[in-house]
Amino acid sequence: MSTRDDLLRSYNDSNFLETVYACSSNDHPDRSAVVSDLIALHNEGLIDVVGAFHSLKNDSSNGPDFFLTRNIFEKALPDLDAPISDVMQCVLHLYLDAGRDLAAGTIINSFIDFCTRKASRPHDALEEIEASPGKLAHLLPATLIAGSQIDSSFYLCETIRLCNDENIELKRRGLFSIGKINLPEDIKDLVIALSALEYAAAQETDDQILSSVIKSAFSLLPRDKSQEPRAILIIISALAKGDDYALHAASEIFVFDTGELPTELLDALVVDLLRVKPTHKSTLDNVDYGISHLLKNGNSEKAIQFLEALLLRHSGELTMEVFDSAVSEILSNKVLSSKILTRWFLKGAQVLCDAVHAIVGTYHGNGLLLEIDVTELNPSDSGHILFIARKVIGYLFIQPISVASVLISLIRNAADDKVLKELGALLFDPLLLNYTGKARDYVIKQSGIESGKVKVTIDSALKAIDTYLEDLRSVGHLPALHPSEAQREAYNRHFSQLMAESWKAAEAKSVFLNLISKSVLLYGKKSISYVYGSDGQPHRQEIPLQSHGSEMEFARMQTLDPVGMDYMLRVFRNEQLKT
Repeated sequence: MSTRDDLLRSYNDSNFLETVYACSSNDHPDRSAVVSDLIALHNEGLIDVVGAFHSLKNDSSNGPDFFLTRNIFEKALPDLDAPISDVMQCVLHLYLDAGRDLAAGTIINSFIDFCTRKASRPHDALEEIEASPGKLAHLLPATLIAGSQIDSSFYLCETIRLCNDENIELKRRGLFSIGKINLPEDIKDLVIALSALEYAAAQETDDQILSSVIKSAFSLLPRDKSQEPRAILIIISALAKGDDYALHAASEIFVFDTGELPTELLDALVVDLLRVKPTHKSTLDNVDYGISHLLKNGNSEKAIQFLEALLLRHSGELTMEVFDSAVSEILSNKVLSSKILTRWFLKGAQVLCDAVHAIVGTYHGNGLLLEIDVTELNPSDSGHILFIARKVIGYLFIQPISVASVLISLIRNAADDKVLKELGALLFDPLLLNYTGKARDYVIKQSGIESGKVKVTIDSALKAIDTYLEDLRSVGHLPALHPSEAQREAYNRHFSQLMAESWKAAEAKSVFLNLISKSVLLYGKKSISYVYGSDGQPHRQEIPLQSHGSEMEFARMQTLDPVGMDYMLRVFRNEQLKT
């Protein structure tokens, strides 16, 4: 039986959509014929494709796949011969039922193609929308776009008319459509469009209207160089009055066109985007990507200033976790990392220092090596150098190799012996005094590379820690200083419980672990499982078990003097420079 016969039979048997989906699957031999058969059957009057697809529901638990089945209708729609009102009702249903899925709007493109096939369709669709704006306003931009491809001058006038309509939904979408319709080439028509946007930016206060004005003005920005300043002023005017919707529109411009924005417009965007609410994740995601583009494309100073201003303005509400793309770009550029670390630690604001801690904390490796940016620092100012050293210890103490690298970088740039001595003292206590493993190995390696006063300062710190460790060993074994077996067992149980809770919390956030089954092996050298092949028979698979481990060095004083160490780090984190 042919695909055509299958479709016709299923239409009469009330399982039409299921058959459409089955015929459109990749393994169906006549997949390419489904669309042409649907068009032919509908236009011959044998089936009503539009009415049938109007019953398609986005319900994964019942019925055919919504988007794959809808895709067949999208391909067939432009060539269907159907009343405009029926098509509009069906398209609107399929668009709204798609929800916030990224593919929701593809049906609108098919509707535009449908309307352009006959000159009367956009006009008829416009009448339907104006008669029922509460239901059909979503289709207004598509209708005006389709009409402008047939008669650009007429539909520009219609769009301008709707921009002043009493119905706010028609007004919003009319202003949005100005930036989407096919404008005539005459600059007079561009001026007319900009005038409508200019008037709305000055007179309107509705946030969605101002958002539409921003989007349309930006779309018209590249049309004529002589009108660019006017379009920019319209965007700036609307954005200054706008709120959440307007800011989101600005963030879309900021993220997608970062490298092509005129300087005046970019400066205005970064000022107004400071008003974004910390709870608006989608807008902040756009801001994050925009900042990373600025960092990547050589406009790092503006990006750093903008990011800093955002953190300071929303201190306690925004953290660097929101700006993960910017963090990735900062970590990939050693110059940027050095500049941000030096500048933000020198400013001393808690939110900025926490941001540096978050940036360094996202690095996964044996230890992130950092340096000081001397352009941000006055080497002759000993107070500033020591201030940064103490901030680095206070905020990055659990990253000992990073702390050691910064301290050595500061030692290289210290101007006098007194500062060198104090930096050397900080290198010994608290850093080497707490971390005698990889951090000490790194300092020893650097000692072999450095020369002059830098090497002398490093060697002095190394000698101090060696003497300290020798003195400890000379004391011998004192049972009174060691916890009892019962205390060790109690601590091990406590630590094991903490690790188990941490593991469960990490599992809950893992996308990967939710997709696979999990088994717990108590002992053994290999795991055995059975996988069913295409022949339906189980096949034995053996996987040898491999050892896997990791190590973490804890600060010595966390055990010996946790209160004293915590107090010292708190002092380092909270102290400020006198202004």
